[in-house]
Amino acid sequence: MQWYIWLLLALLPVSAAAHPVDELVQGAYLTLVPGSLRLELNLTPGSGVVTAILGALDHNGDRHISAAEARAYALEVLKYSAIALDGAAADWSLEEITVPAYRNLELGSDTIKIYAAVKRQDSRGPHTLSFDNRYKPAASQWTANIFLQPGTDWRYVITGQQRGGDGRQLTVNYETTAP
Repeated sequence: MQWYIWLLLALLPVSAAAHPVDELVQGAYLTLVPGSLRLELNLTPGSGVVTAILGALDHNGDRHISAAEARAYALEVLKYSAIALDGAAADWSLEEITVPAYRNLELGSDTIKIYAAVKRQDSRGPHTLSFDNRYKPAASQWTANIFLQPGTDWRYVITGQQRGGDGRQLTVNYETTAP
C-alpha cells in the first residue's frame, strides 16, 4: 500500500509551486520598528515579462546593471509605493537595492530587492498605517505583510488589518504601548 501512495505523490504536478513566467511577483514586507517603518520590496519577474523590467533597469542597454541604474530604478519604483501613517502621506527613503546578475533576471530565476524606510514618531495609543503598491510595469501578483520588531521602549500590537482584493493594499491598525 505504501508504494501506491508514493507513486501518487510522484505523479502530482510540480508546476503548482512554480513561479509564473507571465507575471511580476511583488512581495512587500513592512516592519514596524521603533522610530520607523521599514519596507523590503521583492520583485521577481517571470521570463515572459522580464523585458519590461530590464528595459527600465538597464538604461544604456549594455546588459549590465550599474549602481546608478539600480538606484534610479529603485527610486522610480518607490514612487508607486504609497505609505500613509495615521492618515498623513509619507515618503520612502531608499536604503539599498540588490539586483541579481542580468542573466538570472533574463531567465526569470532571481529577485530584485528594494529596501526603504519612513521615519515616524512613536507615541502611545492607536495608530494606522496604509500601504498601496501601484507599481505595474507588467501583469503582476501582489502581496503585502506586516511584521513587528518591538524595541526596549515600545511594544506594538496589531488590532486589525484590511487587505485589498488584489494584494496591492494593506491597512494595519495597531496599538503602541510602553513596557
